[in-house]
Amino acid sequence: EAILGSSAVMTQTRERALRLAVIEAPLLIEGETGTGKEMFARACHRASGRKAQPFLALNCAALPETLAESELFGYESGAFTNASRGGKPGLFELGDGGTVFLDEIGELSLYLQAKLLRFMQDGSFRRIGGHGEKRVNVRIIAATNRNLAKMAESGTFRADLLFRLNVLNVYTPPLRERREDIPELASTFAARSAVRIGRSRLSLSKCAMQRLQNAQWPGNVRELENVIFRSASLTDASVLTADHLMFNDEDRAATISTSMLPYTNYTTAFDAFERRYFSNIAQTAHTARSVAALTGLSTATAARKLRKHRQT
Repeated sequence: EAILGSSAVMTQTRERALRLAVIEAPLLIEGETGTGKEMFARACHRASGRKAQPFLALNCAALPETLAESELFGYESGAFTNASRGGKPGLFELGDGGTVFLDEIGELSLYLQAKLLRFMQDGSFRRIGGHGEKRVNVRIIAATNRNLAKMAESGTFRADLLFRLNVLNVYTPPLRERREDIPELASTFAARSAVRIGRSRLSLSKCAMQRLQNAQWPGNVRELENVIFRSASLTDASVLTADHLMFNDEDRAATISTSMLPYTNYTTAFDAFERRYFSNIAQTAHTARSVAALTGLSTATAARKLRKHRQT
């Protein structure tokens, strides 16, 4: 219920995840960056019979091989320099009875892939520097934004491990495939942003919402949330308009224009800003009417500005 979106594709994705959450088998969550893969993993844990047990997560891309190995499997005392006395349990031991979430599973080295495959076969492993076998009962949920099938074909990901991980699977759709969810998401993020910056209320105008729905969103839901929070932080207005929205590319362009281009007077600076502004708008809105809807200008003014800046 905490996963937002009432579009058909999100409704189907939630229903699929809910059905698979209660099945005792490995789960692979695939999707682009920023589509909420970890949120789905946590939701599947909470909807499973393991909900009272630990949910532990490891980002496989965030640690070098040696540290990732010790985080997963633990180590015995004296296993390496600076090892803690008495050793240390890994996530598989700490998560016994619960769920271990392996984010960015495609970043694991081939060595760790082999160790993980061995563990998934029967739940047994050895700590680093240890001799005795340990056996635990954990459910593996893995996530990736990479094409593991192609990686298996090229030899950078073990095909046998992929078969073990991909027993059950969920695909988290990108934001461009569920644009009808943007108003609900944007309104929720605006309310959260108001709380974070200490404002009594914050909403979005119709033209701002239209611009959000027309954007490409390569960073998906995470990028949408960041754009709204950034935009809210840079204005005192209680209603965000299209002019208030600050996208990543516009932020960089604004920094470059103010720090690297020494304008001689206000008219020159304003004309350069207006040219860049309408150039960005024209990438998603191709008619004067749609530009007017995004900017709040009249259709006649929007048409005049488009003609002017298409010639420059």
